[in-house]
Amino acid sequence: MACGRRLMDELRARGFRVTPQRAVILEEVAHAQGHTSARAVHQAAGGRLPGLNLATVYRTLEALHQAGMVDLMAVGSDRMLFALRDPNECHGHLICERCGRMLDIAEQDLQRLAKQIGQRYRFRVDIRHLTLRGHCSQCAAAAERGSGPG
Repeated sequence: MACGRRLMDELRARGFRVTPQRAVILEEVAHAQGHTSARAVHQAAGGRLPGLNLATVYRTLEALHQAGMVDLMAVGSDRMLFALRDPNECHGHLICERCGRMLDIAEQDLQRLAKQIGQRYRFRVDIRHLTLRGHCSQCAAAAERGSGPG
């Protein structure tokens, strides 16, 4: 079964209507390498859906996130990235608030963190797509040297 067909069947199974916009946008997110922006999805999907506007892309990505098919990650106060959710994989990111650098967190570290939090606070953490914010080693060192905010 083709990738697009499988994704549409999954979307339907989750109780969501399949529209041409949802189909094309979900396929574009699926074919992106890693995380992608709404603007990049808009650009890629625009050739297949003439007249598609950016607001529709954002609304569709939000609907696909609500359907559990797309993960979203805030990388700045006004910037979001999107990726196809893999139900069999947990992944996380460390995002530097100063320079924007993004590092991946190993799945075993995520599992260990979730276990520790669960035991200590009796709280089940959703680690399928976790983002932690802070400062990378370079920015933290620069802040310690007093070379600007951070």
